[in-house]
Amino acid sequence: MELRLDLSKSLWENLGEYHERAKKLKRKIAKLDELIANPPQKKEIPHRAEPVLVKKRKRDWYEKFHWTFTPSGLLAIGGRDARSNEAIVRNYLEQRDLYFHADISGAPSVVLKNGQDGTEDDIRAAAALSAVYSKAWKNGLAAADVFYAKPEQVSLAPPSGEYRPKGGVMIYGKREWIRNLPLRAYVGFDPEKNRFFVSFFPPDGQYVILVPGQTPRSDVARQILKIFGKGKEFIDDLNSILPPGGSRILEESS
Repeated sequence: MELRLDLSKSLWENLGEYHERAKKLKRKIAKLDELIANPPQKKEIPHRAEPVLVKKRKRDWYEKFHWTFTPSGLLAIGGRDARSNEAIVRNYLEQRDLYFHADISGAPSVVLKNGQDGTEDDIRAAAALSAVYSKAWKNGLAAADVFYAKPEQVSLAPPSGEYRPKGGVMIYGKREWIRNLPLRAYVGFDPEKNRFFVSFFPPDGQYVILVPGQTPRSDVARQILKIFGKGKEFIDDLNSILPPGGSRILEESS
């Protein structure tokens, strides 16, 4: 073994330095022997749970509009804005249908499919769709007037020299009226479709009745989720079908 001496130090200083090196080396050898005799156990990497993916339900075509089903099962659809108001008239208003509009600005155009074959209750439900999603609800009114007409009375083309505002329609001939239609909406849950819905007559199963109020729509949605025992994954869909502005829960089904 070759030893190197530091000539700037005395013999005893050099011997002391090598003695300290020898002690450190012994400690390292002892630790190495311990590791060989007792190798460390591999740490198990904790299993990471796979993220839970909520499968999005398949939406029906009419859900891009305001929508409801009448007591006889007829479909009524209403525009969400000026563009969809025009689209409903241009693309969905057909021969046996009826057209509805609340007598207030900002109301949606509503088409009741096969409405001319419907009952008085069907007509009132379609009329309520236009009234509830109009500014009448947002303004806190208790009731609104709604008119309806046949498809041949409805046009997107104004008379020569007149202007039709975007989203508006021209009505020719006599209109039929429903006066003082109460503003109230029934909110229920369809387990087969896995979705909330708005109705304008008491539906089967659990429901709540909404009327215009001061509680913001998002807060009302959370209250409804709690009443129905549903999770936050329904909050966006529920917000999209609730009336504009504030509401309050008038009653819960027993």
